[in-house]
Amino acid sequence: MEPKTEVISQLTYRCPACDASIDIATTLVGETVECPHCSTPFLAEEPSAKPMMESDPQTMHVDAEYSITSPADDESTLVVLHPAMFRRHPFLYLALVGLTIASAVFGVMATIDQTWTLAALCLGVLILSAGYLIYWYVEIIATTMQVTNKRTTLRKGIISKSTTEVQHDDVRNLQVHQNVIQRILGIGDIAISSSGQDDLELFVKAIPSPDEVAELVRRLQ
Repeated sequence: MEPKTEVISQLTYRCPACDASIDIATTLVGETVECPHCSTPFLAEEPSAKPMMESDPQTMHVDAEYSITSPADDESTLVVLHPAMFRRHPFLYLALVGLTIASAVFGVMATIDQTWTLAALCLGVLILSAGYLIYWYVEIIATTMQVTNKRTTLRKGIISKSTTEVQHDDVRNLQVHQNVIQRILGIGDIAISSSGQDDLELFVKAIPSPDEVAELVRRLQ
């Protein structure tokens, strides 16, 4: 008696990065897979069916043909990054945190001892140091670098926003700047310009793993 052979059905997807056709087993639909050609991960979304032609149910009584299509050609986000906070200015960060904690502790002690002048001074230092930390954090969160399979986008601001984007096909100049401290801490500055511009259009400081981000953009060109 011959052993049974399990037949695994497959669907053909198109890689959003290198545009190569990939056969994926139906058991992997809905999961993140890696392109064997460019190693770019993407979501193998469940295919949708749509009629190839519109039919009037009053005049046609046969089932219309359906075609399975994959949304893999749509733009997909690969990386979303914010500038580093601690690693950009580690000594300033530690100084602000230490100053905030110290002013809070000494302020409480001065209040208990009813030393109001010292308590007021500690309160002022606490407001300044904590306020600067909050402002710094909001500035970091409000700066977003996004890399998709088609473009790199830099967004800045919360209330007043500015957006700069460069299509991967148009990238002419891609630079990564790192000093010694930045190399040790694993951060760097990234600058990108397109073929139609003389100046650098997209520039962001203190991005984590800048070499990996630059290599991803180069693969997508």
